Amino acid sequence: MNKRFHLSIHGSRSLKDERVKIIILEEIKQHNPTAIVTHAEPGGVCEVARSICREHAIPLKLHFLNFKYLRGAFEHRSKAVIADSDHSVFIHDGKIKGTANELKLARKMNVSHSEYTLDTPQYEASIGFPVDGDWDVGLLEMKDLMDE
Repeated sequence: MNKRFHLSIHGSRSLKDERVKIIILEEIKQHNPTAIVTHAEPGGVCEVARSICREHAIPLKLHFLNFKYLRGAFEHRSKAVIADSDHSVFIHDGKIKGTANELKLARKMNVSHSEYTLDTPQYEASIGFPVDGDWDVGLLEMKDLMDE
């Protein structure tokens, strides 16, 4: 029987493209976790982690904000996620303080971790345009050639 291994995922809300997905999938492959632990509410990196768990049927444990701690609700949730993990993954845009503060907490708590810093993408998708939308470039080029 496999020993419990929880992998926590933390990161910037501004990062949610395929680079994030690739990093998370590589970390999952490397650590072979029995569950992923992350934050319940935020978009971005945590949203990608929740989606990967759904797509790959990986057990997921979510920690929610508890406003009984008022201003400390975010820090309390971060400490709980980190404490519930055997290894933490931080994917940061290098700007926003939330993930930087979580990384400091992990270091202070002596939790094994990986950290990645990615630039905020200029476009919704790394190829420069949304793949899910209509983008038939070939017809536009042919129309331009026919007009000449």
